[in-house]
Amino acid sequence: MRVTLRGGFWSDVRERNARVSLKNICRRFVETGRFDALRCEKRENPPHIFFDSDVAKWLEAAAYLQRNYPDAEVQAVIDETVATIVRNQLPCGYFNSYYQVYKPDRIFMERTEHELYCAGHLIEAAVALDRCGVNHALLPAMERYADYIRDRFFVKRDTGFTTCGHPEIELALVRLYEHTKKQEYLELAKFFLDERGTKPEEIYPWMDREYDQSHAPVREQRSAVGHSVRALYLYIAMADVGRLTGDGELLSACRALFDDIVRRKLYVTGGVGSGWYGERFTFAYDLPNAEAYAETCAAIALAFFCERLAKMGSCAQYHAVLERALCNNILAGESLDGKGFFYVNPLEASVEYAAYARRIPGMPFKPLLQRAEVFDCSCCPPNLVRFFAQVGGLIYAEQDGTLYVDQYIASDVSACGMEVSLRTDMPFDGNVVLQIRGRGRLALRIPVWQTSVACRVNGEYVCPEEKEDYLFFDVDGETRIEICFEMRPRFVYANEHVRADSGRKAVEYGPLVMCAESCENGMELSGVEILSLEGALTERTPEGIRIRVPARRLRTGSALYSYLPPEKETFMLTLIPYYGWANRGENDLQVWFL
Repeated sequence: MRVTLRGGFWSDVRERNARVSLKNICRRFVETGRFDALRCEKRENPPHIFFDSDVAKWLEAAAYLQRNYPDAEVQAVIDETVATIVRNQLPCGYFNSYYQVYKPDRIFMERTEHELYCAGHLIEAAVALDRCGVNHALLPAMERYADYIRDRFFVKRDTGFTTCGHPEIELALVRLYEHTKKQEYLELAKFFLDERGTKPEEIYPWMDREYDQSHAPVREQRSAVGHSVRALYLYIAMADVGRLTGDGELLSACRALFDDIVRRKLYVTGGVGSGWYGERFTFAYDLPNAEAYAETCAAIALAFFCERLAKMGSCAQYHAVLERALCNNILAGESLDGKGFFYVNPLEASVEYAAYARRIPGMPFKPLLQRAEVFDCSCCPPNLVRFFAQVGGLIYAEQDGTLYVDQYIASDVSACGMEVSLRTDMPFDGNVVLQIRGRGRLALRIPVWQTSVACRVNGEYVCPEEKEDYLFFDVDGETRIEICFEMRPRFVYANEHVRADSGRKAVEYGPLVMCAESCENGMELSGVEILSLEGALTERTPEGIRIRVPARRLRTGSALYSYLPPEKETFMLTLIPYYGWANRGENDLQVWFL
């Protein structure tokens, strides 16, 4: 199925990534030695153990974007980078810029050091480059690498570990299988899943076995634990292998893990992994706001997990969670100009506290209130660009001859005997227009945030068949479907077990979580009370949307404690989409209000 984005918000995001983000990340990766590391030349300052994965994700993003935004400069970097990898690959097929230069005697002996993780991202890049017709040289090289991994881990079993400390190779092997149709790659992915958690293996001495999901066999795992990105990459592979092999136990585990995340461990912004120590899932309802980790890569992984689960049968609940992550935590990971990135995505921030934390040597958690162009661990920037480059693949699905519309993104597609043109201004407007030519059946997801739905077919109001949160339409010939999902500000409340949000509420507008910044609302945002959304004023802005709501700020005297209740100062609180915060200098941030 070939999907073409046609104008609108998401087309602008993807184009910005092609014109700005991709090139800016490339520049910073050159400056920080990531591309040079691939030359496998010994240097005084060794590269990081996962520099290869950073470049691989950049290559994958570039592959997708070159298809729609061809650029000679980008193509030259792709070709030179691929040639460098192929030139320096060992005769056996192995490639790792760190190990083959600095620890050649320790290849496949150190479980925690990301060898197979880097290999997995190189494999994903190779598949993308080949599939998009951008460069065909990396795929055979990475097939040789995958064959060498199979020989060492599955055939000879002479390595120092069996499963990688950071899952990724598993899902990459599935992608390689789906692209090449070579059964041995699917078998190897299944082998790595089958072996995880069945015996003690090397772990970081300061972490537990839950950290890398090796505490139990994967089919027995029912609670999302440990490093959130590692966990979700593992769950993606479990869903893939379960679907392709018909393994009901794997699929059952995936559904239970998804349920645990959504019911107990998901931020309202779609972020996951609340604990900054270990970048991990902690325990049920532990969702602090100022100390939230909610790594950008974790939200991306959650979106991909939802997408994989939906392949088992298009299901609205998976796409509802995907939409929440996509429109909030994931979008917030990139600045509006496409140059800066967040690794961590808090739901509350204080300029004063951030300045204090920066002054204290050894402070373990230092909030970042402005996006950076590169990090020491720079997994998030290229991951965002490769994700946004694939957003068209999240819109539609085919199942039993029915075309499902799962995400409302302006686009064209030809599938299931129909040519469909979808136009919408989401996430800012709930109106959707579909122009269809051909004969077939359509299923349109009903968003969880809508408060009413109105449908017209060729100008006449209809009540379509509704089932499992989809609206079904049978069309024949030229057909115009118009749907209005009512979009208005509404309160959302957290479960009472979420200590950080007890007695508070957040504001959503359609799929967008709204927030307040101090630059236009003043300080002490934690003491702001919103009584009602009646009288809310909504307006479009160049950056998206702005909502002004009547609010009250708690005011006390100068004493630290008082026997008098605080006064309440009335004012108009300005809310912007969460993804737009931290684009106007350092500001206090608030998502949850009294």
